[in-house]
Amino acid sequence: MIEKKQSDLHFSNPSLNSTEIPTLDTQTANQLLNNVFEACNMEPNSIPVEVLESWGNYKKPAFDFGKMISYIFILLLILLPLLFFQPNIAAKRINVDSATDATYNISVQTLLPVKSVSATLDGEPVALICKNSKEYTASLTKNGTLTIIAKSFNGQKTCQSYEVTHLDTDKPVFIHSYTQGNQVFLVVQDTFSGINYAGITGLTPTSYDESTGTIAFDIPVEPQSVTIPDNAGNELTLLISPVSTN
Repeated sequence: MIEKKQSDLHFSNPSLNSTEIPTLDTQTANQLLNNVFEACNMEPNSIPVEVLESWGNYKKPAFDFGKMISYIFILLLILLPLLFFQPNIAAKRINVDSATDATYNISVQTLLPVKSVSATLDGEPVALICKNSKEYTASLTKNGTLTIIAKSFNGQKTCQSYEVTHLDTDKPVFIHSYTQGNQVFLVVQDTFSGINYAGITGLTPTSYDESTGTIAFDIPVEPQSVTIPDNAGNELTLLISPVSTN
C-alpha cells in the first residue's frame, strides 16, 4: 500500500501582501502609458505623465471650491424667502364691557425673532407691558385709533390699526332744572356709563329717577355745590342756591 502524502504548498509573496503601492518613476510611468496606447492601437502619448499629474492636482481643489460655492448658493436660495417674511399682528380687547378703560392683548406671529413692538393712540405713545418677545398688553383710557407696529430681525415691519370706542371720558351733561315746593329737580344724562347716583356728594338726593335722569334735592338755605359722577369716574359739579326757587 502506497501512501500518498500531499504536502501543503505555501505561497508567499511579500509584494502582494503589502498595502502600499510602489511609486513609479517618471520614465517607467511614461513607458507604461505608451504601452497602453500601443495595445489599443492608438498614437503614442505626447503629454508627459508629470504634466497630467500636475493638472489633476490643480483640478481637485478647484472642484472642491466649486462644490462649496454650490452648497452656499443652494443655502441662500432656501433662506431667501425669510428675508421677505413680515410679522403678523393680532390684538383683542379683553374687557369689552368696561367704560373706564380698554385692555388689549397683543400677539405678534412670526417665524423670525421680533426686533421691536411699539404702539400709539392717535399719535401719542402707548406703554406696553411685555409678557414675552411676542406677547404684549396695552391699557387705554381714551377713545381713538390704536396703531401697533412690529418689526422683525429681517428688517420687515407690519402696521395694524384698531378703533378704541365706548370709553366714557365725558362728564355727565346737565339738561335743565326746575323747582316744586321746597325741592329742586336736576335733569342730567350720561350716554356711556350712566350716572352713579350712590356717589353723589355735596347734597344728598331725596329721590332720583334712573329712566329720566331726574335727581331731587331739598333746596338748601345757602348756596351748595353738588357733585354728580358717572360710573366711569367723570364728575359734573353744579351749584344749587335758594335763588333757584324764584
